[in-house]
Amino acid sequence: MIITTNIVRWGGSEELWADVANELLEQGQEVMISVFMHADLHPKILKLLEKGAQLHKRPFPSYFKEQRFTGRALAELKRRTGLDNTGVDWLKVLKFKPQSVLISSGETFDYAISDQSFLVKYCVDKGIPFYLISQFNWEHDMDISESFRTSRRKLVNLSSGNFFVSVRNFTTARRQIAAQIPNARIISNPIHINLDKGLPYPKSDIPKIAVVARYQSFIKGQDLLLEALSSSVFSDQPFEVSLFGSGNDENYFKELIKFYNLEANVSVAGSVEDVSNVWRTHQFFVLPSRAEGTSLAMLEAMACGRTGLVTQAGDSALWMMKNGFFAENNTKEALQKTLLKAFSAFSAWEKMGMGCREVILKNHLPNQAKQLADLLVGTLAIKSVGYDPKEFLELFE
Repeated sequence: MIITTNIVRWGGSEELWADVANELLEQGQEVMISVFMHADLHPKILKLLEKGAQLHKRPFPSYFKEQRFTGRALAELKRRTGLDNTGVDWLKVLKFKPQSVLISSGETFDYAISDQSFLVKYCVDKGIPFYLISQFNWEHDMDISESFRTSRRKLVNLSSGNFFVSVRNFTTARRQIAAQIPNARIISNPIHINLDKGLPYPKSDIPKIAVVARYQSFIKGQDLLLEALSSSVFSDQPFEVSLFGSGNDENYFKELIKFYNLEANVSVAGSVEDVSNVWRTHQFFVLPSRAEGTSLAMLEAMACGRTGLVTQAGDSALWMMKNGFFAENNTKEALQKTLLKAFSAFSAWEKMGMGCREVILKNHLPNQAKQLADLLVGTLAIKSVGYDPKEFLELFE
């Protein structure tokens, strides 16, 4: 059984568990997917259902604002009375009787899963192995109470394995709970582009930059980038920036572009079906994140042979190594300083992009979905999935 605790309808963090579900179905296994009850399911979920996966939809938590007032009030009542930790919303799962469970979280320690969650207690009582995947971790803005910290210490010790897509997320998580995390493994999100060859580099006299990220500025930091680009230090610097993605901050970005008088340089480009089409026309990526896991958009850009600029969030700087640019912190001043450095090296972007692609070919971990699927059915030991955190760091030395 596969559960996602990510509150958004779909994101880069959903790609891995969806691939695991697909692998299990191809093996002939019975699969149940548990998601929050969005009105419209993402097409990739619909495809899994067409292949035979069963679906469990559960109510949103009370902190999710994009739901009816009645739903939010009921969720808050469940939380305050403890009903949210009972089987009331999990009856279909109980009938399914899972033999193993994979829980993919949008955050390392979110509020949707704890040691007291019904499914966790069910797995512990029945001796069912369950595994946790962390796709992201806060580095600055997560206020953790002592009860929360105690609960998550118990959670990571109860689980049969704790998977992280970022070694920095892993080390941050240990600091957050002030404890070791057993059975921790570093894994990679899947890259769904052809890795056999890189894309031809698009030649131009003007730097063409793409930001491929969810329109969610408080995490992805597009607002910081726009503020940085509005500085007079770039008044004589020609450039084109396209913001690709979708999300609630689309109108906000359009307003910021007007506010900073960047209409001639920056556009809101929307989402694309095939990300390789972005890199057929763009030379450089910027990921100005305030927090991160390991951005799938970054990995895909690097695989296409593109260099870029990242912040010190998650494992972004680790992957970029000496083949790109990283800001010391996620402030407009740091971004301005690093952008100036990047623009001055415009003629070297193509060569640096080739170096980025080599890093992907060397260090990206293939077959993660199959390894996790084999782990769930019991044909592979956890130490054969991904890397130990220390071993993972050694890949980049």
